[in-house]
Amino acid sequence: MTDKPWYKSKTKIGGVLVGISMVTGGLGNYLTGELTGTEGALQVITGIGAILVITGIRDAIAAYFD
Repeated sequence: MTDKPWYKSKTKIGGVLVGISMVTGGLGNYLTGELTGTEGALQVITGIGAILVITGIRDAIAAYFD
């Protein structure tokens, strides 16, 4: 694995974009009344989790093989 900066990783950029879209979608749907507060919160938490998992998985794999 390479030690390139996070912003040069397509995996990490993709993960961040997916997570951001989930977070903003959850907030937007809550604000428009399409989701209840609980459903909106769950979607936001899922988006944040996606960001953390996808950005961390590459580092975890790299650490395992080093």
